[in-house]
Amino acid sequence: MAERVSGSEGSKSIAIDRARTYEQRRFGRSARMMRLNAQEREFAAHVLELAGPQSRIVDIPCGSGRFFDIFSVAPEYVMADISPNMLHVVRERFGPPAHVRLLETDVTKIPLPDHSADLCFCMRLFHHFHSDEVRLAALRELARVSQTYVALSFYCQECLRYHWRKLLGKKIRGSYIAFDHLADLAKQVGLDVWERIPKRNVVEQQCFVVLKKP
Repeated sequence: MAERVSGSEGSKSIAIDRARTYEQRRFGRSARMMRLNAQEREFAAHVLELAGPQSRIVDIPCGSGRFFDIFSVAPEYVMADISPNMLHVVRERFGPPAHVRLLETDVTKIPLPDHSADLCFCMRLFHHFHSDEVRLAALRELARVSQTYVALSFYCQECLRYHWRKLLGKKIRGSYIAFDHLADLAKQVGLDVWERIPKRNVVEQQCFVVLKKP
């Protein structure tokens, strides 16, 4: 007779399975998402080069390790995520090696010392924030932990996708803000805009920005 799995154990197993398949489900099912994944990985490689090969890096949220192959060349690499299931999958996939630390935490309360990283990388999180209060809390923590650079993505209002969906009365997925507004919030926590990619959002909403301490 098969051993019965308790409800909590079964739920945990399902959650871990979903974490295992997240990357494929999110980025492997359409040409558009595969293209966005490639752009995000290119941005990660770009900011690593900007910060330098000896940089200390914090990747939050790290998910199931989509940028591990890029950032694990750094001598110190913290992979942080609020989801224990994602971190479980990171352990399954990568070990990880001794110079990589896994950290279960929220981006607004990162248990790391001031200036303990050269680069804080935050991909695909800010479009989940629906208030400036939360955006500022996250930016403040990223600025506190980083000695130099903060690199992040957000959904920019200045794109055709946003205005087209709004015009058609379609559901707006995610929270969009103007680039100048994001720059102003960053300024409030001591970060200046160093670089924006792309220079203008035309069709896609995804905007990458590198922020730097003056």
